Amino acid sequence: MMLKGTNRCCLLALLIWSIGGSQPLLAEDRDLQETLQRMELLLQQQQEELKAQRKELAEQRALIEQLQKAQEPPLNREVRAPEHLAEQEEPGGLPASDTLVNADPDSGREENVSGLAKMEQEVEAETQTETETSAWLYDPSNTVYDEDFLGAWQLPGTSAAMRIGGYVNVALVNSFDPVLIPDRFITGSIPPEGKDVPGAKAGTEVTVNQTRVNIEVRQQAAGGMLRAFIEGDFASDGDEFRLRHAFGQYRTVLAGKTSTTLMDINSSPEQVDFEGINGQILLRQPQLRFSPGFGQNMSFRLALENPQTDVINGTGVRGHADLIMSMDRLPLGTLGSWNSRVGLIYRDLQAQDVTDGSGVPGDEFLSSGATGWGVTTSGRKSLTWWGEEDFVLWQLTYGEGIGRYINDLGTIGGGDAVFDPEGKLHALPVFAGYFSYQHRWSKDFWFMDEVPGQMRSNFTVSWVNINNFDFQDGLNYGSTFRASANVIYQPAQKVTLGMELLWGERTNKDHSKGTAGQLQVSARYDF
Repeated sequence: MMLKGTNRCCLLALLIWSIGGSQPLLAEDRDLQETLQRMELLLQQQQEELKAQRKELAEQRALIEQLQKAQEPPLNREVRAPEHLAEQEEPGGLPASDTLVNADPDSGREENVSGLAKMEQEVEAETQTETETSAWLYDPSNTVYDEDFLGAWQLPGTSAAMRIGGYVNVALVNSFDPVLIPDRFITGSIPPEGKDVPGAKAGTEVTVNQTRVNIEVRQQAAGGMLRAFIEGDFASDGDEFRLRHAFGQYRTVLAGKTSTTLMDINSSPEQVDFEGINGQILLRQPQLRFSPGFGQNMSFRLALENPQTDVINGTGVRGHADLIMSMDRLPLGTLGSWNSRVGLIYRDLQAQDVTDGSGVPGDEFLSSGATGWGVTTSGRKSLTWWGEEDFVLWQLTYGEGIGRYINDLGTIGGGDAVFDPEGKLHALPVFAGYFSYQHRWSKDFWFMDEVPGQMRSNFTVSWVNINNFDFQDGLNYGSTFRASANVIYQPAQKVTLGMELLWGERTNKDHSKGTAGQLQVSARYDF
């Protein structure tokens, strides 16, 4: 057995005292002297061994500290568990038992471990446990977690994070007048007065097909952020799932299906109606978009988007990709809280004429092309003449052959071009836009001081006008006008209740017209 340092010293002193004094050693005690010398030599050897063991333990301790540092988070990095793991773990994110091997020789722990190999095995096992645990942890130092990506959780074994979102929405839509599509308000579907249009009816529709779900994944890669987003709703016939967005993004490059680059989401008024404003640029389609940096207060986008031509009296075929550019002016503090956008589009319209010029189907299809172009401007500006948090939104769009990008014409179809009697394709000129005002009701209004949450209202007018050609049919789409007012109440952060009153009018080329009114009530829960 290895003697402790204190015990060895005491034994040596005892032996010296027992043989010391003023008396010399006798001859018969020489054997005892030799025995003592051997014991002293043994003690010296044990001291050398003790020094070697201490040196070995110091090396082991240095190794343990290196392994600990390799597993510790960087400075100023807080590691917390996600909400769904918080109840199962101790404060700080790691289980209370998840500690590294203690290699401190002064800690009171028994030190007779069987060498460095055993220590390395224990540290490796402990490190593996910590790695597996931390793979599930919410890591706020990871740049994928920003203010618009809260609620995400890290995927095990990766640096990627994923979030599931969406909402459940139920809407009650009551049409006071006959319309062709009963679950939303489409001004282009209003039939002319005095004419019985098959399928047009008044009445009430209750639907949940606006319910939406999405999945988003973000991961920090070399040089920038990787992002993937997929979203759909159930607005297809029979409440079938419909794809809304599906795109991937790396730094400034986006590829996939999403809102057109011509659309200004920041200037979109808040509506209860699922269809949205008739005169708004509103389209989702496949595209390849590049968004380079452009100064501190500007944003530039360039995109090639899916080409498709909507023709009144023909069949559209694909031409070259639509070329779209847009530039945003971001809010500039001292100049006021407002932003604006200018967008440009160039289109290659291609179609086939299915008639022989007299309206009768011909034996051969005649192909023809035309050029489409357009410009749009939109923005958002704060106003304080009624309320401190009010603002106005607007959009004005003019062009030829761009009807598919305007909400009402894109839903009805045929808004891009028309064939003349000679089989030549003409781009249809169109002018569309809207103005909207949002007011946030203060606690001083009516009963608001007695209820939780917040309430706001939006007042919107919108129009679409097509400059038809003389040779077109009299029942072709001429213009529409839409007006709406709503009240939106949020009693809690993820609950939204809304009520909206709408009125619209459609006028055809021959000046025949029809009007319709609608009341919508909705309830939505975000998740």
